[in-house]
Amino acid sequence: MHSKSLAVFRDISFNPNHIEEYIPMEPLHPMVFDRFCEDGWCYWSDLIFRRNHWEWRGEPCRVVLLRIRLDGFQLSKSQRRCLRRNADLRILRRPLRILRRHELLFERHAARFHHNRPSSIYGFFSSWSHMMPCLGIEFDVFNSERHIATSFFHMGQRSMAGNYCIHDPEEAARSLGTFTMLLEIEYARQLGKAFYYPGFVYDLPSEFDYKLNFHNLEYFDWWGNWYPLKRMPVRDWREAWSK
Repeated sequence: MHSKSLAVFRDISFNPNHIEEYIPMEPLHPMVFDRFCEDGWCYWSDLIFRRNHWEWRGEPCRVVLLRIRLDGFQLSKSQRRCLRRNADLRILRRPLRILRRHELLFERHAARFHHNRPSSIYGFFSSWSHMMPCLGIEFDVFNSERHIATSFFHMGQRSMAGNYCIHDPEEAARSLGTFTMLLEIEYARQLGKAFYYPGFVYDLPSEFDYKLNFHNLEYFDWWGNWYPLKRMPVRDWREAWSK
């Protein structure tokens, strides 16, 4: 256990055996995609993969997969405020397709990272991401005519899986990562989905920790089981690394 491990993960059930598997990307039936998600698989560009250990900021860490059970899901007070704060924005839902404006927004988005900075949006997507591993959709977010965020996700039979989100650093006060995640959750509930998969976090503090600030969270133990996980309020993850 790392000295900086988040308290919420210190006593969880977690398979200590090293798991790391990769398979080439391929079209999946929505029900098959559901099963992949349930078994701890994620996807990027031309790969479907799963791994339970990695490294963050040069430190070994555990990879914790999350999902939100949508039956009975409720917004927190801060999430309601986030929706009200962004009520002036225009949202466009469309099939997943990377355009030049996404490339430009990605460059601004990636500039925020000082560790493991992604070099290209095409490290996350391919020309076939609109249909592999299953139906791909995006939410484009505009402030007037200015493109400030996009979230990308894929649709299973009973589940929705968030893939990636890019947003303009100049709009940091809007919490656009949380906002687009809320848009995806709302859409999944409208469609009657049972689960929303926001991807993974590490058991060490990171910029992905905002995914832990949701009700009805569950985590994967890498033995095939999903367990409830206590919601963790948002705080500045950088403080843990400044000590």
